[in-house]
Amino acid sequence: MEMKHLLLFAFFLPALSAQTSAATKPEIKNDTVVATTGVKKITVADIDRILESLPQGMRQNYNRDPKGFLSQWFLLLRLTEEAETRKLQDQSPYKEGIRVAQMQVLSQAVIEEVSKMTPVDPEDQKKHYEARKDEFTQASLKIIYVPFVTSQQQSSDPAKKSLTEPEALAKCEGLLKELRAGADFVKYVQQHSEDPISKEKNGDFGPIKRADKLPDAIKQAVFQLKPNEISEPVRQPNGYYLLKLTSLAPQPYDDVKEIIHVELKNRKVREWIESNAKAVELKVERADYFESIR
Repeated sequence: MEMKHLLLFAFFLPALSAQTSAATKPEIKNDTVVATTGVKKITVADIDRILESLPQGMRQNYNRDPKGFLSQWFLLLRLTEEAETRKLQDQSPYKEGIRVAQMQVLSQAVIEEVSKMTPVDPEDQKKHYEARKDEFTQASLKIIYVPFVTSQQQSSDPAKKSLTEPEALAKCEGLLKELRAGADFVKYVQQHSEDPISKEKNGDFGPIKRADKLPDAIKQAVFQLKPNEISEPVRQPNGYYLLKLTSLAPQPYDDVKEIIHVELKNRKVREWIESNAKAVELKVERADYFESIR
């Protein structure tokens, strides 16, 4: 098959970043004919049955262009019926390809079925929460951000002079000394911080958890603090941060129980898959055979 023919079926490739959503359906009865293809009349119920058989990615493609998708669908259906009339499903290499596709679909189907049927004991969820409560601990903080630039980045306009790294560090150390002596952190946020997002919220940042994707230096500094303590200046590539911990507490169980439920279920399913993989673990009897076909 030439590449131009393969493009006929582009509608059936999963949508990688489709953001569209289906429009609200008008009130039309299930037996209403909404289209025809050849001599076949297509009802609302026919389309609903097609959609129920589709994976999510293909449904997104349907939402994006319903008429184009259905045109491709019925073309694909016609060609499949023609192939079956010619008994191609019983000929090599097509029958082997069908078997591989069947294995992929059914293996995924059985994993999904096992997942649906795998119970998670609520008591196990609570034990998991208690045993790993530290992972669910979140910190709220206020920050002051003082940026710096390299000499190459320095503006030639004296009115726009930015701080060098040593100057930014010296400024942070001076602010820290005054803050630890009792200066108002929020007031200093408004006067000195150059992070516009947190500045609008009087320096509020977070909450953050240990597992969040933040620089390690930030997380290490935060989770070493006690409430109302202020960190030493924390260097980042473009500036220094002063971090004040305002609260540190685990998320309530009810807020994370669904996350724990999914995690424990997935763990059980992984264990089931691993047990099956172990049952068919490959043991090489003639290594020279495999080396010869590299």
